[in-house]
Amino acid sequence: MLWLLVGGRWDPLADLDGDVAADLNAAVADSPDSVSALRLVTDAGGTGTAVWVLTLTAVVLVLRGQRRLAWFVAVTGAGLAVLVPLTKALADRARPLVAYPVVDTPGNASFPSGHAMTSLVTWGVLVLLTLPAVPRRRRPWLVVGAALLVLAVGFSRIALGVHFVSDVLAGYALGAAWLAVMTAAFRGWQHETVPVPTARPSDPLELGAAGAPRLAPEPEPRSRSAAGLRLLALAGILWAALSAAGLLVTATFGNSALVRGDLAVVRWFAEHRTPTWTTVADLAGALGGTRTVIAGGVCLAVLGVAVAHRRRPAVFVVGALAGEVLLYLAIAQVVERARPGVADLTGGLPVAASWPSGHVAAATVLYGALAVLVLRLGRPPWRWLVLAVPLLAVPAVALSRIYVAAHHPTDVLAGVVLGVAWLLACRRVLLEDPARVDGEAAPG
Repeated sequence: MLWLLVGGRWDPLADLDGDVAADLNAAVADSPDSVSALRLVTDAGGTGTAVWVLTLTAVVLVLRGQRRLAWFVAVTGAGLAVLVPLTKALADRARPLVAYPVVDTPGNASFPSGHAMTSLVTWGVLVLLTLPAVPRRRRPWLVVGAALLVLAVGFSRIALGVHFVSDVLAGYALGAAWLAVMTAAFRGWQHETVPVPTARPSDPLELGAAGAPRLAPEPEPRSRSAAGLRLLALAGILWAALSAAGLLVTATFGNSALVRGDLAVVRWFAEHRTPTWTTVADLAGALGGTRTVIAGGVCLAVLGVAVAHRRRPAVFVVGALAGEVLLYLAIAQVVERARPGVADLTGGLPVAASWPSGHVAAATVLYGALAVLVLRLGRPPWRWLVLAVPLLAVPAVALSRIYVAAHHPTDVLAGVVLGVAWLLACRRVLLEDPARVDGEAAPG
């Protein structure tokens, strides 16, 4: 219906499309903060997010032995790669022409909205899989939360001036239809081999109680409190030590050979920059970037729970990454070391936050946590090869931060110390308990 109305240039719909697109674009065009927030929201419906979320979900299901559910997720996601470009090619509608464009206009057609369709299918799949494990009284909140996220993605596409209202509505309609078809097909496939009780109106996939994911039991409140106090004490010691070291380097040794050598190394890298090495440095720096750390941390936490069947790996990963960020901010506020006085290849960095390197500390914690979990949970003899990941990734990030003149070498060294020390503290406090992460009893 929407396709026919758009193709027939129905006046009420055309007026609505034009007015809403123009008004929303004018409202956000002068607010960089609003545009940044809309860009963040719109990413929740992007192809990259969908591939990441659905792939991670399918891997978790395979690890749990639920291969049919994994196929349901994989095929439902793969269908998006066909439906979105196919329907856009058939409609071939031009993008909106707004007075104050705030983003680059995509080169493909406008109708339907791929982000709207992708967000509905991606988060809809997660809701369908999660519903059986959620207490009945909380299920409406889960559905409402997912619906609000999907609506926000559609709103962001209109406000950014890249879609009309009818594009977004068409994306929702097509996404809902595809999700319904795939759900019905999966239910029929399930019934071919395993009879599933049908008296569960809140379980659209009819997984049954046995197929629902189950969370591991919480640790005792007393053990949680003790772990928190131990981590807080260790964080305080680490903060004091690295803050003192930073003040010693910047204040006491302000014009020493150490500081002059620090700056000389950065200048040497700046003098030997080439387009090729700059590209390599950008790629290496991304290994410790915010997006990589967040996405990698979520993957580690989810996969750790899937393998260990307990929450403790997720608690370890989240505690390690969150604590590293807080420690970095606290130390940087005390030391306030200026960035190197060399033309840098970055933008928007805080001027007085050079000590320690946050990218290096985050990379150390992320890839170190990967090694810790693989060595603790894995069984193959080659699992020790995972140590190559932090041993290669962390130096690559460190060199890239010096190359782009974001940090001195001593800043990078401080980032490594922060990451290693905090990771070991979290491993000791959050992973060491009477019951091992893999469910085996600890010796003694």
